[in-house]
Amino acid sequence: MKLTAKQEAAQSVLSGPATHLMLFGGSRSGKTALHVRNTCFRALKAPGSRHGMFRFRYNHIRSSIILDTFPKVMKLAFPGVEYQMHTQDGYAELPAGSQIWFAGLDDKERVDKILGKEFATILLNECSQISWQARNTALTRLAQRAMQVIDGKETEPLKLRMLYDCNP
Repeated sequence: MKLTAKQEAAQSVLSGPATHLMLFGGSRSGKTALHVRNTCFRALKAPGSRHGMFRFRYNHIRSSIILDTFPKVMKLAFPGVEYQMHTQDGYAELPAGSQIWFAGLDDKERVDKILGKEFATILLNECSQISWQARNTALTRLAQRAMQVIDGKETEPLKLRMLYDCNP
């Protein structure tokens, strides 16, 4: 997956020490693809970790990320990495048991579904559509302690990340 010059600049910020990171810009600029790529990378380097991608409405995340951006990013950025979609349960399972959960935050039952889980990464896609209350509820779930395992490096905790993207 070749990054554009603006994605490269954004990536240098995303690699820094901040916990809360927002990308904004016009549609089709690659914000969501970059966040999805980074979330998948984090899932792959931390066995058994859990990550969430949320949007206001489930059918919007289904059409934009589950059926489009996520499979494209996996194919381009992680060719050969096999994953299993559990569509009915709303998550993808990557190697070593890491999971990426997809949910809408427009319905109390959907929000309650995520309350029982902890995540190492949370992406709020099109965050300008998500209420402050739903964002704060999601933030309480940014709490999973996962260890990143990288060949040749000492095992260390995966930094918690809250990612946001929006079209201004």
